[in-house]
Amino acid sequence: MDIPKQIEYFKALSYDIKRNKVLEMLKQLQWTHEIFAMFYKTVSDIDDIPENILMYIYQGILEVAEEISAGNKEEAQDKIKKMADVLMMIRKQEEMEKEREWNPEELLKGM
Repeated sequence: MDIPKQIEYFKALSYDIKRNKVLEMLKQLQWTHEIFAMFYKTVSDIDDIPENILMYIYQGILEVAEEISAGNKEEAQDKIKKMADVLMMIRKQEEMEKEREWNPEELLKGM
């Protein structure tokens, strides 16, 4: 698998196609590891997830698949753990933004 070529191909796609492709990959993988299931839910729930996050997830999935096919299960687990850290940061950021949106004092300050 030539990951750099696949990344270049992915970069050239429109945002909607990138998001749909990542969602489809995560939908298929959600049964293999809880992190993929959590990513699937997160990407599904956030309508305007940043493109760099989509790139990160796409690349991460490719790298995990490559490690597994090479028989490097521990390296694959390490990559999944790193993806979990990113997922937690995304969720924390999303919660902070939702809290800010519903905080009446923040809304008044913005007026």
